[in-house]
Amino acid sequence: MKKHIFRYAYRAAVLCACMTVGLAAFGSTAWAEPTASPEPSLSADAQAETATPTIALTRTPDPVNPYEDLVLSDGDSGDDVISLQLRLRDLGYYNYKITGDFGSVTGQAVRDFQEDNHLKQDGIVGGKTAQMLYANGATRSLYNRRIPTPTPTPTPKPTPKPTKNSPSSSSSKYGIMAEWSEVNRLAPRGSTFTVKDYYTGITYTCYRMGGHKHMDVEPKTKDDTAKMKKSMGGKWTWQRRPLLVKIKGKWYAASLYGEPHGQQTIRNNNMNGQVCIHFLNSRTHGTNIKDPDHQRCIRIAAGKK
Repeated sequence: MKKHIFRYAYRAAVLCACMTVGLAAFGSTAWAEPTASPEPSLSADAQAETATPTIALTRTPDPVNPYEDLVLSDGDSGDDVISLQLRLRDLGYYNYKITGDFGSVTGQAVRDFQEDNHLKQDGIVGGKTAQMLYANGATRSLYNRRIPTPTPTPTPKPTPKPTKNSPSSSSSKYGIMAEWSEVNRLAPRGSTFTVKDYYTGITYTCYRMGGHKHMDVEPKTKDDTAKMKKSMGGKWTWQRRPLLVKIKGKWYAASLYGEPHGQQTIRNNNMNGQVCIHFLNSRTHGTNIKDPDHQRCIRIAAGKK
């Protein structure tokens, strides 16, 4: 009996030992902490491909001046001068015929434009002047400001005002204020008449070669040209001057623009071009306005101011 009890005790001890070993093995496997998998490392080329791209900032280029190489000045001619005169006329600086020839009238118009647009007033159309000239923001002509006021030289002595019929006299100081439409009819193209400078009394003969809104005239001879120039102080001038023009025995109040310009028909009178004579309510050819300085000089010649 004891022998059987010992055998059973031995088997129980072995079974317990086996169960202990089995539980230990199961515990070490089931309850072990998870191990983090190592992240794969990238090669140098892969790192370069995945790097954040760098955006290079570039400087905005300065605008190109298309007129940078343009130079137009007195004596030039051609299509560029035609374009220049058209643009100056569009802005109100050049109120005469488009000739394609860069002369004193075009040069003065350029200087007026340069003055109003705060540029160097040299009368030369270089890149800077051209860029401003053809820009949308170009300043238009300040017409009344830029035309100089005629200055009497010499100052005439005071004379009594004329009687009603005195303007028809050749010795009258004042002229008749007649409408341009009337004068245009009395002295058509091809007419020749005597002109007397209001301030100096110098007289000379002119020939009407054209004009439909006012007279375009030329001195008849070299001597007439010399007298006209002398009456203006010995030089051509933009200044308006009071005049008296004798037509059919009567003197009419007028105003002279004495800077030669445009066409000519008399080739041997020592003047290249024509000059303009305005009368009451006549207009400019280019801008079709009643030039205020011409109208003021006409009133002076008529003794109205």
